[in-house]
Amino acid sequence: MYGAAPNELFYNLGEKCGICYELVAPNGVLLFMVDSYCPVKGNEKSCSGDMLHFDLHKNGFDTIVDEGIGRLNITFRMVSCDHKGNMILKTKKEVSKYFFSFVILYHNIGLKKVYYSYDNVTWTGLDREGDYNHWTVRGVELPLYIQLESISGEKVQTTINEILNDHQYDTGVQFSIPNKFYDPFSLKEIKSPKSENCCKLYDAFTDIYYEGNYIGEWQDISACERDNEYSKNCYQGKKCIKVDMKDWKVFQFFNRIQPESIRYSAIKFMLKSENTCNECLKLKLDDNEYVNISTKEAGKWEEKIITLNELGINSDRFRKFMFQGSKKDSQIFYFDNIQLIKSDYNDEGQCHLNTIQDYNVNSNNNSGAITTKISIKLFLLSSLLVTIILIFH
Repeated sequence: MYGAAPNELFYNLGEKCGICYELVAPNGVLLFMVDSYCPVKGNEKSCSGDMLHFDLHKNGFDTIVDEGIGRLNITFRMVSCDHKGNMILKTKKEVSKYFFSFVILYHNIGLKKVYYSYDNVTWTGLDREGDYNHWTVRGVELPLYIQLESISGEKVQTTINEILNDHQYDTGVQFSIPNKFYDPFSLKEIKSPKSENCCKLYDAFTDIYYEGNYIGEWQDISACERDNEYSKNCYQGKKCIKVDMKDWKVFQFFNRIQPESIRYSAIKFMLKSENTCNECLKLKLDDNEYVNISTKEAGKWEEKIITLNELGINSDRFRKFMFQGSKKDSQIFYFDNIQLIKSDYNDEGQCHLNTIQDYNVNSNNNSGAITTKISIKLFLLSSLLVTIILIFH
């Protein structure tokens, strides 16, 4: 999980701490969690006023923009986090029955309020303290019942039976994900996003060509005779590509942003040739060696998958695919549904030092947490998409 620090006003005294967002930038889509904030003092130019921006940690920033860029516009939306386990209640280094202070970690949606009770009937609300979702109960009696409320209004609770310093209690519960819309600024429920503030999250790399169009950042730079909107006997849909490879000319397309090699394993496309083809078509990636391609039967569509390893990938990024015929005479080929196949690469970002990433829950029954679920429902979280400024220091 990548971490980010929004401007102080948006952070709103810890209200946004632990909430996850998804952003779209030139080089792709990134999921990140708010784990700190950018204070106005010392950052007056960037973090004062109501201009929304995120300071994104370097390892996350490098995955979505080219090196050397320090500020850019993005589109973002509030989403549920992908924490796999339960929420964690972590106490401060020094706590006691007189001062029991803790932070709530790993909530999948926004944490709105925390309550406590000594009889599991009468509940008292706590005020958020400090900058990182800290809450404090003074004059503790055991057992101590803690109730957590999400921005959707769902409440779950856990029980503390022993007071321990710097301890991570597994609450045994996690917020469910509602199928409602929430304003990313106020965190209040809304009926639907405003259409003028919404856009479709798109992937600028995976899909290359479909239905007469090059997708995302892919562009046709071919030097051969071709028809990108050919409409007869296409594999799927109404349009495909017809190419004449006469005189060894090339059919090629490139991506100006250059996808990361680690994220993809192969290129896949549908191919049809007018004549029997035994190694009569060649494909290469960037400046690597060509790979020969054949078709089994003239006039029939075939799926082709060529791995990046077969194409000799030897760099962190790639840019261009180039097909070339094998003779001077006319060679007619048809292409459809060109796309990249994603690898099993899994992003492992870094969070701010104030965010605990790895934890071992104490399994001692005497100091653990007894849990009770209240009003659990499973839905999908959606929200607004808004254009903002992203700044990297």
